[in-house]
Amino acid sequence: MDKSTKYWFKRRRYGYGFIPVTWQGWTVVAGYVVIVLALIPAFLDAPEEVAAREAGFFGIFLAAATAGLILISLSRGPRPRWRWGRKPGDNPDEDF
Repeated sequence: MDKSTKYWFKRRRYGYGFIPVTWQGWTVVAGYVVIVLALIPAFLDAPEEVAAREAGFFGIFLAAATAGLILISLSRGPRPRWRWGRKPGDNPDEDF
């Protein structure tokens, strides 16, 4: 990523993953939550005879939304790595 571009996500201090640190990152996470919450009532109203098929569609849509969130996080954040606490060599632009 270009040095002039600010990361939307930073690496977590403990574990593996990202934390949103800009309004753009928080907007992506909020959009993901809204999409997932909007999917729930759409599939809960299904009659019993189509419930299994609806559950499959819910799983596909949930997987697609999660994949989108992961791809955006990877493209707008530093390379992920396992971390266990703060280290002296941590880059404050990449690590939370």
